[in-house]
Amino acid sequence: MIRVLIATSAGTSHVGKVAPVASELVRRGAEVAWYAGERYRDAVLATGARYLPGSGEALPEMDAIEERHPELVGMPEHKRGSWWLEHVMVGPAGAQYTELSKALRDFPADVVLADSTVLGAGLLHEMEQPLWATLSVAPMAIPDPDVPPYGPGWQPGSGPLYRLRNALASRIGERLMMRAPLRRMNAIRAELGLAPVRSPFAANATPYLYLQASTPSFEYPRRELPEQVRFVGPLLPDPPADFVPPTWWSELDGRRAVLVSQGTVATSTGGLVEPAVRALAGSDLLVVVTGRGTAHLGALGGNVRTAEYLPHDALMPKMAAVVTTGGYGTVQLALRHGIPLVTAGATEDKPEVCARVAWSGAGVFLRGGHPSPQRIAAAVRQVLDDPSYRERARALAGDFARHDAPAEIARLLAELVAEHRHSSPAAG
Repeated sequence: MIRVLIATSAGTSHVGKVAPVASELVRRGAEVAWYAGERYRDAVLATGARYLPGSGEALPEMDAIEERHPELVGMPEHKRGSWWLEHVMVGPAGAQYTELSKALRDFPADVVLADSTVLGAGLLHEMEQPLWATLSVAPMAIPDPDVPPYGPGWQPGSGPLYRLRNALASRIGERLMMRAPLRRMNAIRAELGLAPVRSPFAANATPYLYLQASTPSFEYPRRELPEQVRFVGPLLPDPPADFVPPTWWSELDGRRAVLVSQGTVATSTGGLVEPAVRALAGSDLLVVVTGRGTAHLGALGGNVRTAEYLPHDALMPKMAAVVTTGGYGTVQLALRHGIPLVTAGATEDKPEVCARVAWSGAGVFLRGGHPSPQRIAAAVRQVLDDPSYRERARALAGDFARHDAPAEIARLLAELVAEHRHSSPAAG
């Protein structure tokens, strides 16, 4: 039996994706403790894991960022990105290290499994050297000469000109977005007696096991992929057992329907949801709108149905296309069901998700984050009428179906612990 300490950011999408992993580890007999925000106590306990509380200082609630910082709405994308990195990811790292160190003393785990956004895990490794695996539930952020810099959602390319573009853009991006986050990280490191780094994420790459919740067919190819990277397939939340369909659910049978989905972090509906409703209202499509804030949309067309929450796993098989801001979970769930997408994300990691949708051929990326109703309507018709988008989405669905991410992660963690035990001096 192994002992696993899980650490996740405080966000519905992060906790929901990791919950099946915790459940699988417990099912296999592992002893699991989970460091998470207070709001997620019940979700943690439901997996059979022991709950270890994280403070608001260490784990700021991602789903409430815009409510607590309304100045973010409408902020230029590069400024919002820099703010997010400094205040949501880098700033809490010192408190995360302190709390994770205490958690590890209270629960002496064989391995720490940390969400890739929990930067305190890298500090914990530098300071105390625990066995540490990273779980990425976002597009891969590992740099490579052939891959564009993370953030703007550029397409990859091969050859020296593309590599030069990537290198120059990375340097410019560091000056525009990374200056404040890097200064914050090095201040935290100085307090811990650690040497400064050139990137706020320099020490956040585990040397042991990096678990990417995707497949190579939905990720840019890399020449220099680290040997510890393993693709485990998409991680998607378990569907609720107590779902009660809305009264209009039967209308989805026998009618072509499109889902318009709002994310859990950027909750303003003005960028995509409202123009999408205007674009599709009155059409021959049944339009289903879900997400936070949708209850305040006001008068809608007769072909539009809304719900702040519907389990997408139950909804997706009934959809012909999905229009989304580009949340990783929503996109992967649509692709698991072979559904083409129209995406328009401009904040957090969403441009990177949207770019991979376009690169894979499974959908259209409307850049800018605020597409017009005309552009949305044309893109929806494009993915519905051109069979190549659905064919690519179905190919990805087949690729995804070859993986069982929770089972693969549990197996890889057990192998890592066994290998470490065998190679440690005490084992000899």
